Amino acid sequence: MTKTYFNNAIVGNSRMLGCLSDRGELVRLFWPHIDYPQHIDRMSMGLFFIDQVHSTMWLESECFQHNQHYIEDTNIIETLCSNYEKGLKVKQTDFCLPDKDILVRQYEIENFGVNEIQLGFVSYSGCVTTTPELRSSLFDFDIDALIHYRHGYYISVSADREAYQFQLGNNAFESAKYTQLGGYDNIGMMPDGAVSWKLGTLKAGQVIRFTLNICAAATLKEVKKMAREFKAGDSLLEQEKTKQFWRNFISECKPVHTGNEEIDALYRRTLLVFKLTSDEKSGGLLAAPEIDENFTRCGRYGYCWGRDAAFITGALDKCGLYPVVDKFYDWAMEAQDDNGSWQQRFHMDGNLAPSWGLQVDETGTLIWGMLEHYRATGNREFLAKVWDSVERAVSFLTGFIDIETGLPKPSYDLWEERVGEHAYSSAAVYGGIQAGVEIAKILNIESDAAKHWEKAAEDIKSAMERNFWKEDFKRFIRSVRVKLNPWGGEYSNNTTIIEVNPKGYKRDVTLEDWTVDISLLGVSIPFGVYDASDDKVENTVNLIERTLTCHSIGGIKRYENDNYMGGNPWILTTLWIALYYIQRKNFAKAREFFDWAVKGKTELGLLPEQISKDDGKPAWVIPLTWSHAMFVLVLFGLLEAGEL
Repeated sequence: MTKTYFNNAIVGNSRMLGCLSDRGELVRLFWPHIDYPQHIDRMSMGLFFIDQVHSTMWLESECFQHNQHYIEDTNIIETLCSNYEKGLKVKQTDFCLPDKDILVRQYEIENFGVNEIQLGFVSYSGCVTTTPELRSSLFDFDIDALIHYRHGYYISVSADREAYQFQLGNNAFESAKYTQLGGYDNIGMMPDGAVSWKLGTLKAGQVIRFTLNICAAATLKEVKKMAREFKAGDSLLEQEKTKQFWRNFISECKPVHTGNEEIDALYRRTLLVFKLTSDEKSGGLLAAPEIDENFTRCGRYGYCWGRDAAFITGALDKCGLYPVVDKFYDWAMEAQDDNGSWQQRFHMDGNLAPSWGLQVDETGTLIWGMLEHYRATGNREFLAKVWDSVERAVSFLTGFIDIETGLPKPSYDLWEERVGEHAYSSAAVYGGIQAGVEIAKILNIESDAAKHWEKAAEDIKSAMERNFWKEDFKRFIRSVRVKLNPWGGEYSNNTTIIEVNPKGYKRDVTLEDWTVDISLLGVSIPFGVYDASDDKVENTVNLIERTLTCHSIGGIKRYENDNYMGGNPWILTTLWIALYYIQRKNFAKAREFFDWAVKGKTELGLLPEQISKDDGKPAWVIPLTWSHAMFVLVLFGLLEAGEL
């Protein structure tokens, strides 16, 4: 099945993560980590008339009108599906139990027509796997459940009443549409199946309730036990307990009361997003729920980047979620390479994810983030715990220097598109080394290596000014010695040949890249190579605003001639400028950018990656955790200045 690129809503429990469309269709289900594996190829729920064949009406289909909202201050999503021709309204409520890996789907079905009807409910589900193992299914008569399985993963689909019919494979979706399931085989090597249930007679004006549950476990016995216990319980009570769980979670975070309910509600929704994108088992932080598993339009998003994570941990600290940050840095220490660096991105379990090159800024950013966490908590024991990791990381950074330029050696830029020596990457390395210096001082460590770190950072700053600052034009440039055409020779004659790895391979690179890029702000925010009031920074920011402001709808684009997803303004880039203006105490400007970002949220209160320059609507990844993190950082910056 070709999946939608857009996740309209998410539910979960920090081990299981479900993604839903705006029609209430469950399009993705991740477990036992929130990034991998993904277990749903297709899952469709429908109603049918028991006394009629070919009468199935899929709830996500166009014969229903759809409306969706979260129950306030929870990760419980309600989707209302209305079929006025048939006189049927269905309220579908989706949530994951906090303490069990069960996704619950509750249904309230109302007959608002004038005739009595005999109604049934049908579920079709197909299991998907990213491994070549056979996908198999069975129907268990003991618990009346359809179970999809492969080695180590068992996913059951069952309900609060006895099943009517079932079918494994053999064109089960078409059979479900026809309303006649042929349950001849109860186990086989087929990936899909369907189950139906009789709901009974529904009089005019009557409402009937039905609950379906999806359980996930590592063994057949365990998944059967979970399904059996849930069936014997009270699903409405479980919903109330789940509702209270989420409201308790919010109450334990740092409260925000600005007097503006739109902002306050977005903050509370952000807390809920943070919980769903923090992997409870490992501590990894998810950039976003996956939206492009077949790698057709982007580099995929369902991983942990150190770059995103250091901004996210700063936001988590602002919210008072210190234990989540502690656990993340435990994860980071385990994921760190033997040479002290961190690779581009990782799975939630800490293993290396598909990558295409080192981003040296990630290593610098993570060390910087460790110091920021200490500043938020004052926990010296945390610094002592991470010291070995810091020492190895800084040693890597101080050894990763191009002797010709004095800058960090070529690596991928912030946006993962160009290999070169970049202003942002250099600033992150500077910030990481300086953080290492500060950590050593706090811990009273006087190692020989630490004594040289401060000089190394000063040398990088000097090299940055020498290579990136253009006095005649009063601005920084983005990159030097950069590969702008990865598929062949560089476009200009302003090139040189450099060595790109220890085996002596060489490539041609462009000497200077003058493209205006929001990442140039990194020389000040957040890494502090230059103070925000420095004329060099001010001039560059003025250039960024003049060049990258989207005049049709507002907001700030990433860089000149950006063509990714149409070249839209991004939430996080716009909020990045707001952070700069908070540092400059220009709170009116900061608030202008902040308000624009707040308006960019979806109807469900989720912040996307981008805002379409054509219609002003949320675009591409929904939600992006980094967007929510930048919202929090700006929010608290304004609050702490007394400006909200």
